[in-house]
Amino acid sequence: MLRHADGDFRVVVLGRGSDLHGNQPCAAVFGEPEDGCLVRIHSRCVYGEIFESVDCDCRDQLRQSMAMMRKAGSGVLIYLDQEGRGAGLLAKALGYQLTQREGLDTFSSYRVLGLPEDSRSYEDAVAILRGLGLRRVRLLTNNPAKVAALATADFHVDQQPFLVPGQSAEARSYLAAKARYGHTISITELEADAARERWRWLHKLLRRTRRRPQTTTPERAPALVVELPVPTVNPVEKPVATAQPTDLVS
Repeated sequence: MLRHADGDFRVVVLGRGSDLHGNQPCAAVFGEPEDGCLVRIHSRCVYGEIFESVDCDCRDQLRQSMAMMRKAGSGVLIYLDQEGRGAGLLAKALGYQLTQREGLDTFSSYRVLGLPEDSRSYEDAVAILRGLGLRRVRLLTNNPAKVAALATADFHVDQQPFLVPGQSAEARSYLAAKARYGHTISITELEADAARERWRWLHKLLRRTRRRPQTTTPERAPALVVELPVPTVNPVEKPVATAQPTDLVS
């Protein structure tokens, strides 16, 4: 059992891990999940979750899904060590570099690098859900591959679209690329989010400008040189000494 500011949760670590990944799959379990509870299958993202880059939506997805589960009273967040859509951190870094240099989306960059667009697997997620005794879930995802992975394993899956607006233009471009590659993301909704974000930014800028005090310096008048009259000082005439009679005593 672990503690959080918004409530306790327990962690389940899968005893057998995939040979493709270094860390064992695990899950944060909120409350007492039953059939029909919220489930999120999340893959690790160092850039977004650790370094807090705003150019992807992973950190926001992680936080929002946990908040939704706490609000619902129960849920399961499965965390898989599948960095870079399963290709690893080095491949992800090379893909980012190519994307920024050539203006490609990351799916196209992976193809140029000779990598599969998405090599993630979800067998470990299936094992965790079975271990918890779940057979029906509300899956927070826009990725049809996750829905198919659970449905193939005889889970009843109610897909719940899970769109977190991108914080930057790059993040919104990545969401648009996901939509082009089959994710259930509305391009119209993305464009509306982008328009709202631009309006919020402009409104904030206008408010800041209005509150800013006027700092214009008034024009300085030229200095006046005042000539004061110098008073004329008349010389004081000294009285002339006159001889006075003197009584001489001899």
